[in-house]
Amino acid sequence: MSEEKEEDRHPKVRHRDGLVQVAVWEKETDKGPVYNTERTRSYRDEDGKWQKTHSIPERDLLKAARLDQKAYESIARLRQQAQDGPEKREPCRRQRDDRER
Repeated sequence: MSEEKEEDRHPKVRHRDGLVQVAVWEKETDKGPVYNTERTRSYRDEDGKWQKTHSIPERDLLKAARLDQKAYESIARLRQQAQDGPEKREPCRRQRDDRER
């Protein structure tokens, strides 16, 4: 395992719509990169502090599904960039949903 600290790790891409977010994580293996996703929803607890949960309420299911689709497309793009080589790679940025602006 690398000497990279856990707090220094960042997702390759994040997609957000309101309180729902999907992060795409990359892990290097001997067979190449492997991508995983993490879907979370932010909320305020009783003390007013922001927390995250993996539970998605019914009202946010379509948002989550749409963000899952964007994550799938981002992974396809990352795989293509890995095949194209470093000279054609674009910097990875946080992907914003149109409604987030």
